[in-house]
Amino acid sequence: MSGIFSGGDELGSIVNLGPIIVFDTVAVVASLSLALTLAPALFSGNVHRSKPWYSMITTMMIFPLLYLLNAGSQFNAEEAPPIGLCILQTGFIYAGPPACTVSVLCFLTDMTLGLRAVIFNGKRNKTFMTALIIMPSIIFASVFFEAIALVNANRGVHFDATHMFCESNNKGPQVKISAVLTVISLVLTLGMEVWAVSLLYRNWSAVRSFRQTHTDLQLSVMLRLGVFTLVVGFAAVLGAVTLPANLQGGGIWNIFLVTVPLLAALSFGTRRDIISAYAFWKKGSNGSQAGSGDVKAAV
Repeated sequence: MSGIFSGGDELGSIVNLGPIIVFDTVAVVASLSLALTLAPALFSGNVHRSKPWYSMITTMMIFPLLYLLNAGSQFNAEEAPPIGLCILQTGFIYAGPPACTVSVLCFLTDMTLGLRAVIFNGKRNKTFMTALIIMPSIIFASVFFEAIALVNANRGVHFDATHMFCESNNKGPQVKISAVLTVISLVLTLGMEVWAVSLLYRNWSAVRSFRQTHTDLQLSVMLRLGVFTLVVGFAAVLGAVTLPANLQGGGIWNIFLVTVPLLAALSFGTRRDIISAYAFWKKGSNGSQAGSGDVKAAV
């Protein structure tokens, strides 16, 4: 890493504090919201989730925190950011978006295959299920080390134009790799959702026979996941249309990036069993849903 430097033309420029404060606040709120979503599944006996769900929520929760590695340096326009943290953050921010979208894809794939297994009384391949769990981590690690290698080759990192986070001096290759993987994951997710809807439609009579079972719960989660994916996909299209401006840094676009995990918390953290886990005044009532094992099978 010798010879790598932080800093650049942005030193001495005027820092707009308002967007940075909003950016940091949204990142903190998003991570806390996802932590509150994750906690009942970890510690409550009435909330059960699949392993790909844990992988997705954990990935989404960590992603906005990575933008806060240089939180203490964002407001200082006269000094370069800490070189070590800046290099780490540069790798993390390019690895985060594809890892998050892949985690959503793996979660939806797990649900769809589970639904198919229930309808046709089939079995799921355990090796493939394991791959769904570890795939987001593999994507994250691969893009992270690729980004770090390119930072080394380009010999420089600095704060972006908004002073919200660090980036490579020549970030074109990292942006393209991250964007391509993210778009591919989103397209595959939309394709998987079409397959799931088709599966439900063609087997609706069988689905209706599973009253109060995990199939009903899967339908609810798929609807939530579909809305979440469409919103993120629409935003990605808008981002692609304005890609040249985004490459120069944009406060609104950056804030949206850390808003996506917050949307995930709103989509998956408002389930009845999760909310009930925090309703301490109802602990004595028989308010838990029947068949917690079914919930686990569903999501």
